[in-house]
Amino acid sequence: MGTLMQVKPVLDEGERERLLKGGLKTLGINPSAQMLSSFNAFLDELLLWNRKTNLVGTSDVRDIIIRHILDSLTVYEILKNSDRTIVDVGAGAGFPSIPLSIVEPSLRITAVERRSKRVAFLENVITILGLRNYRVIGKDVKEVSERFDIVLFRGFGELRLLYRLSKNILNEKGMIIAFKGKIMEINKEMERLNSQLKDADIKFKVQKVTTPYLEEEERNIVIMVRC
Repeated sequence: MGTLMQVKPVLDEGERERLLKGGLKTLGINPSAQMLSSFNAFLDELLLWNRKTNLVGTSDVRDIIIRHILDSLTVYEILKNSDRTIVDVGAGAGFPSIPLSIVEPSLRITAVERRSKRVAFLENVITILGLRNYRVIGKDVKEVSERFDIVLFRGFGELRLLYRLSKNILNEKGMIIAFKGKIMEINKEMERLNSQLKDADIKFKVQKVTTPYLEEEERNIVIMVRC
């Protein structure tokens, strides 16, 4: 699977590039030619694999760019220039970790994914894009013995599950970052988590973010830090 095959895009190349450029600039990211080339290669490979493996549930390029690539990068401002170790739990098709690695290849990112087809996809993307600081662990997160400074969760579950799964892989004073939607639902999840905590070893911060071209949808990032 190392050879990239041509896939007819839903958007023409010009519109795809305009969408990517506009979204990246809105997020404060300067889109270089190399960055755009990597995103296009990633999109083509994703569409190719998506024909046989349901990686993202859609083949609409516009939807993938907005709801997956650009949404993944709403945490870039938090992570940029970081030398801390990062793990993307349940990485699936590589969101948010692949877009973050494309934008800043120096980030030290590990993807944890238990499903073999998705592991194969991610390893193929690493080869195609030449991502030197990105690696994949093909295990359930419960079987991972390493520890990391930052744990990322996107579309994984509610906060009490994320906290429980992070306990054995998060370094002391580490950070959990969860992609979430409406603040009302977040508050309910935080209440349920707090009711289960036996000690006050965690602090919460909810940060409102805006995904380019999705201004009408409420998006928030929940940051949990071990004290």
